[in-house]
Amino acid sequence: MRPGQTDATEFAREAPPRGAIPGDRAGVFEVTFPSAPGAPAAARMALGTWMAGHVSEAMLTDAQLLVVELVTNSVRHADAPADAVVTVRARVSLDMVRLEVEDDGRTGSIARRAPDLQGGGGFGLNVVEKVSARWGVNRAAGTRVWAEIAFGAAA
Repeated sequence: MRPGQTDATEFAREAPPRGAIPGDRAGVFEVTFPSAPGAPAAARMALGTWMAGHVSEAMLTDAQLLVVELVTNSVRHADAPADAVVTVRARVSLDMVRLEVEDDGRTGSIARRAPDLQGGGGFGLNVVEKVSARWGVNRAAGTRVWAEIAFGAAA
């Protein structure tokens, strides 16, 4: 699936296949933060704590990079109210890690753009495109941007 297409399936809320990860990490990781400048770092730390020791260092690094980029975009670009929150979800299965960042934003374009080397910006979704096996957007309720990292690609 390419950027801008809608993911027709809802994020699977069931536990990953048996044996995918130890029982203490089975299921879906979910955490919510205020939509504020500190949210990307907090999401990175929380995801790292949940995944550490259960995936390779390369997979952990890629997942943390993706979550920082997705949460940063949510904080900066969502047209959400001042008291808005950002929800981060993750699921580890036998062959991939799926990350989702959801906010209450309902408008605006979510598409890669050329990086602005003078003024900054434009790097986030280019990083997501490069690091993930696939990514997309679901706007059924607010905005949910998801990305998947395949174990084979990160190992």
